[in-house]
Amino acid sequence: MILSYFQRKRETKGGEDTDERNVTKNLESGRTDKPQEMATSSISCVTDSSSKVYKFKSDWIKLFPWLHFENNLMFCKYCKGQKQAGNSAFVTGNPHFKKDSLTKHNHSKQHITCRDAYLIREKKPASTVTAALDRQVMLSEVEIRRQLKIKMNIAYFIAKEEEPFIKFGPLITLHKKNGVDINPTYDNHVRCAEMIGQIADLLKESLAAKLRTAKHFAVLIDGDTDISNTKCEIVYVRLVEGGKPVTLLVGQQTLDHSHAIGVLDATKAAFNAVCPEDNGGSWMKKLISFGADGASVNMGHRGGVIALLQREAGEYILPIHCMPHRLELAILTLQKQEPMVCQVYDLLHLVWKTYHFSGKSKRELRQLGQALGVDVCTPSTVKGTRWIPHIHRALKVFLRHGEDKDLATDHGQYSIVLQHMEHLASAGSVELQGRAKKVKRGMESALFCVFCHFLSDMFEELSSLSLTLQRNDLILPQATSELRKTFTRLEGLKSRAKSGGMLEKIQTMLAQHGDDECRFQGIPLKGNLAGLADLTHPQLKKHVGAAINIGVTELKNRFGGLLNDEAKVKTLVQAFRVFNHDTWPDDHGRSGCDLAAVQEEWQGLKILVSQNLKDKTYNGLWETMLTKEPYREDYKNILELVQLMLVLPILAAQCERGFSAQNRIKSSKRSSLAVSTTEDLMRITLEGPSLEDYDPSPAVDRWINSAKRARRPDYKKMWDRDVVCV
Repeated sequence: MILSYFQRKRETKGGEDTDERNVTKNLESGRTDKPQEMATSSISCVTDSSSKVYKFKSDWIKLFPWLHFENNLMFCKYCKGQKQAGNSAFVTGNPHFKKDSLTKHNHSKQHITCRDAYLIREKKPASTVTAALDRQVMLSEVEIRRQLKIKMNIAYFIAKEEEPFIKFGPLITLHKKNGVDINPTYDNHVRCAEMIGQIADLLKESLAAKLRTAKHFAVLIDGDTDISNTKCEIVYVRLVEGGKPVTLLVGQQTLDHSHAIGVLDATKAAFNAVCPEDNGGSWMKKLISFGADGASVNMGHRGGVIALLQREAGEYILPIHCMPHRLELAILTLQKQEPMVCQVYDLLHLVWKTYHFSGKSKRELRQLGQALGVDVCTPSTVKGTRWIPHIHRALKVFLRHGEDKDLATDHGQYSIVLQHMEHLASAGSVELQGRAKKVKRGMESALFCVFCHFLSDMFEELSSLSLTLQRNDLILPQATSELRKTFTRLEGLKSRAKSGGMLEKIQTMLAQHGDDECRFQGIPLKGNLAGLADLTHPQLKKHVGAAINIGVTELKNRFGGLLNDEAKVKTLVQAFRVFNHDTWPDDHGRSGCDLAAVQEEWQGLKILVSQNLKDKTYNGLWETMLTKEPYREDYKNILELVQLMLVLPILAAQCERGFSAQNRIKSSKRSSLAVSTTEDLMRITLEGPSLEDYDPSPAVDRWINSAKRARRPDYKKMWDRDVVCV
């Protein structure tokens, strides 16, 4: 399967490679005509028997003190380095060894002028007025660059911290107030935007260099609408740098059309903006995979972006649906199919809605907490927010209890919310009373309370998996290992509570009270308490088992291609699981993997890793193999496959982070920012170095040389010393 990728790619480029090999072979064998003619003419010129051969005589150095002989060329040390000499033969090197030419140059006006300047420069004392002026000019240039570096650092701070451009002038004034000598030239928001643009261009040039040197990379895309109602497409590239996978911003483009052709055109425009000499097309030759969310415009097999890419670049391009998105869809299915999970979602949403839209209710909740000695937290939302960790956080806040407090008698967040709902059920509007009665009725149920603790433990495992799948340096073996661990832990929750988890704590408390009336955080719980302490309660056992079964089934349905060991037909992504060195057998004579992925170095690599490098992490192992000798040369064939595995775009979380940065930068107060300016600011805030590590010198040089007219950084400072008193 993997070898077919290389075979198809060679077939795609077969004609071009054949031509290049023929040209190279002809050049090496000397069978080209034009270079041979040039060589023949140059030899005949040198070996012409009619021309007289002249030789350099060492006595000329005594006759002409300025003469310097080096590399079979004659130079004049007076004229060399002088502007007045121009392009004289004795400046560039004279190969004609004739005394007449030396005499003629010795009496020339240019030589005499250069001689006088040279002798004056050599003999003048260090304290002359000219030397003082030169030193002053040099000090002035150093001072100008020092002040420009300060301004460039301020501009970088504004971009890195996502501040508006109009803060540039006040920050320069603040520096002056603190005693920093800096002139007010270019202290406006227009020049600040120019400087930030130069900084972003340097980062873009660095990205262009990485794209040219990369052997393979993958593309990730996602679409969004900004605050100005402009539809934008963000494009990222995933490549190997220093033996590690990195995800870098290519650009952000405005969408002319939201269909697949429009999205692909925006992707091409983003690459063309980074590498304009490539005309936006050569990047497809290195493209091996395409990552995005599950939208049909991106992943449609007939008319999606991936289908258009495969037709234009090659069928070997792998489409990969973002793993965190798949996990989110699995949890949404769990919410819809299990009634108890849906009840918890709805109740947590009603609690959040009560305090989010009513300042009075929030104030009363805090006052009640202060009266009972509880530090109340603002309830978190579970709906309208992507990624599972937010759901886990909402459950933790809802069940929050002090570490040193008794779980049965001491008040906590759960009991404070319940008591306040009892108050709201008899006061306020009709809508608020109905909502409070529903929340109160659910929170008083012992089954609901215990199930919330179980759900907190379950979502803690899913939250850990989600956070792992959102890491930019995640590679395929890590993802499959985390999925297997999560499945095992979820299956274990059916029979026993998680050690040290929320469910274990409340079960311990229930076991101490038996089947008598039980209190949680000082509030009596209603309902049948028998079996809640050991998961034998029929309703609790039913809902717990259903939640785990639905969750595991949905995860296997969406990630089964990475975990099914018994599949007869393996996809290319499944074949890359062979690089998961944790699963290698001790008997290295057995393959234990897809035979199509085995190369000549495979057996030696397995022995080397198992005996010497077994303790390394996934990223650490392949970073060592890809960057250290002799591994790079000894296993170069299989490491080529490793690089393909490392760049697989198994997550598109970085695209979501890019849109989060876009929404912070292009807010309602800065809605007129152009898409290109927003892209520059996103590039700096997401990928720029820290303020401590940033070096402004390259940006200063680029900014000075980029202007059509000469920059005058000390223009306003001249006003103070150009004033003439009459």
